[in-house]
Amino acid sequence: MEPNRLSKALSLLGIALYAYFLWFRPSQEGIALGLGLALGGAAFGYGEKPFPVPFFLGLFALLGLLQVFYGHPLLFLLGGLVGMGAPYLAYRLRKPAK
Repeated sequence: MEPNRLSKALSLLGIALYAYFLWFRPSQEGIALGLGLALGGAAFGYGEKPFPVPFFLGLFALLGLLQVFYGHPLLFLLGGLVGMGAPYLAYRLRKPAK
């Protein structure tokens, strides 16, 4: 799968998880995981090379700090790790252009 498309898909999945755990099955842990996944997927854009998106990185850092003091930081970081790591892994494993 193309890294940019995977990144967008993970961001949308994170938003869907956030909505699900907010309205249908209230869970603070699920909300933290969904937010981490959504912001982790949006933190980097993929073109020729990966590039950081400062707004989403700053928002990820701010919410991460709030999660440390008031929430569930491990689930937030797990979501962020999956959101940032999976597209980067897809970028690194893709076949080089000839």
